[in-house]
Amino acid sequence: MTNVILECNLAPGDVVMLTAAVRDLHRQYPGEFATDVRTLCPDLWLHNPQITSLNEKHDKVRRILCSYPLINYANTAPYHCLHGFTEFLSEQLGVAVQPTEFRGDIHLSAQERAWFSQVHELTGEDTPFWVLSAGGKYDLSAKWWDKKRFQEVVDYFRGKIQFVQVGHVAHYHPKLNGVIDLRGKTSLRELVRLVYHAEGVLSPVTMLMHLAAAVPGKKQSAGLRPCVVIAGGREPPHWEHYPGHQFIHTVGALPCCATGGCWKDRAVKLRDGDNRDRKSNLCTNLVGNLPRCMHMITSDEVIRRIDTYYKGGQLAYLDCSQNQAATLGVRKTRRNTIFPEELTIHSAGIALDEFVSRIPSPSAQFFGRGIVMCAGGLRYFTNAWVALKQLRTLGCRLPVELWHFGPQEISATMKAALSQIEGVTCVDVKQLKKKNPSAIKTGWQLKPYAMLFSRFREVLLLDADNVAVANPEYLFDQSLYLKAGAVFWPDYPRSAKPKTVAVWRSCGLRVPREPEFETGQILVDKSKTWAALRLTLWMNEHSGFYYRYVYGDKETFHLAFRKLKQPYALIPWPIHRLEGTMCQHDFVGRRLFQHRNTEKWDLFGDNKKVPGFLFETECRRYLHELKALMESGTPTHLQNSPIHHRQSSLLTERVS
Repeated sequence: MTNVILECNLAPGDVVMLTAAVRDLHRQYPGEFATDVRTLCPDLWLHNPQITSLNEKHDKVRRILCSYPLINYANTAPYHCLHGFTEFLSEQLGVAVQPTEFRGDIHLSAQERAWFSQVHELTGEDTPFWVLSAGGKYDLSAKWWDKKRFQEVVDYFRGKIQFVQVGHVAHYHPKLNGVIDLRGKTSLRELVRLVYHAEGVLSPVTMLMHLAAAVPGKKQSAGLRPCVVIAGGREPPHWEHYPGHQFIHTVGALPCCATGGCWKDRAVKLRDGDNRDRKSNLCTNLVGNLPRCMHMITSDEVIRRIDTYYKGGQLAYLDCSQNQAATLGVRKTRRNTIFPEELTIHSAGIALDEFVSRIPSPSAQFFGRGIVMCAGGLRYFTNAWVALKQLRTLGCRLPVELWHFGPQEISATMKAALSQIEGVTCVDVKQLKKKNPSAIKTGWQLKPYAMLFSRFREVLLLDADNVAVANPEYLFDQSLYLKAGAVFWPDYPRSAKPKTVAVWRSCGLRVPREPEFETGQILVDKSKTWAALRLTLWMNEHSGFYYRYVYGDKETFHLAFRKLKQPYALIPWPIHRLEGTMCQHDFVGRRLFQHRNTEKWDLFGDNKKVPGFLFETECRRYLHELKALMESGTPTHLQNSPIHHRQSSLLTERVS
């Protein structure tokens, strides 16, 4: 017996084809081979009787990296994709393997067959349904159909057929109305179970189409599972078409697919660095962003093909009771919000462009000038206290908003202490988010949110650990700021890393020949920069993606302003480095800010003396003042002072 480990790094749809080849190998050469597999989707091999666990360290095995070069002849040779791996294994193993069934080979255990479907769990009964995929992988956008047309199909059959929408969380699957929404809610094995219970399948050319044929039917006597495939002109129909499927194609109808499938991958560039963004791999015959071959397929045609199964008597529409149960499932999944949160390098460019096309306008009026500071928790509150005391000592009278997440970050004692500093208002983000919802949670993400929804029209954002050495109010009157509406300060010089290049490319940009931004201080006029700030916030709401490519919030400002071609002024003076401190300058090179980015003030610890740090004696005095207040509790007469009451009323007014 020959021990073989079959390795395959191809997509799940291709692996379904490999399951068929393994089945056919064992049927035609029983007892001659022991096969194990190493693929990216082990769920497709569960309960497969042809698989033997092999250990390459102990068993004498042959490892084969599987592919199917026959696909290169798909337009000219009369083969189905099921022949791809059988031809390959025949050549590799020196045997003659032929397909024995017109389907892949997916197995379910007796226990799996006995389980209720996910739809049954939602509706409370065995509700008939179709599984629907309204999108696909980002790197194969040439396969997508129009969301509006999918919606037209769903709407036409409302009350007659219940569609269950599925899709991988990292792929493109736009939300449809009137469906049971299981996007991002099924593992690959759960999808197999869902197809097992499904009456039919509607999708473009995707793995779901292959599963429609490969997964056995719940009712053994039901015949072939209905499936409507919206295929267009990318792939030759004989290569993909299964018996019983309605395969809607346009091969031969357009010059670009006159002699067979065009095999183009993308209709739009993803800006992900993949070779599929090259012109040779892009569909150039578009109607909007839709390939013309897909545009030619109307919702009426898809409706007609689905209706064929019902007019022919293979299926029956929902009765009144089934429709009521299905409606319950739709209602229970209507608020599926987990799906759109996650971006990848493939999806981020499209998602960003879509958001740019609909950036929301300001929901309120903003007035005046002020300072915004994010300083929740004792550590940052301590630094904010020092920074604010120093500003007032320098004669700065700008009103200040100190932003935090809830009372657990700013206690009553802290608020009482702040009442000693004129013009400081605390803003609770948790309260404000009720009026201005956002996906931000904490940390760096808060900066653009605070700037956007501060009551000020002109905002000087200062990090809590940023100590001014001069009154910064004059910045608001600088000609470069008045002209551009925004001022940024440079970070330390850095060479562009590959991941930095990747995220700029994802935004459709090249890395500019200027320093990265250092956002310990930012000056903006929101009346001029609202859209760029709103895009910055969107990037920070998707920090799970963007922070993998840039360090925190800093370059999200840079990316957003560049993406929208929003003017800004960049201070031309580099950082003056002190130990643990970044010294920033004004337009003429005078030191203005001392950002203690690593040497932060510690209320109850030893604070390292930083050579060259200006006003250090004063800052230490402010620390002693705060320590005395925090250790003894703020005196009652301060809590009852007019200033304290004014701060409380401002806070109430701000968050109401």
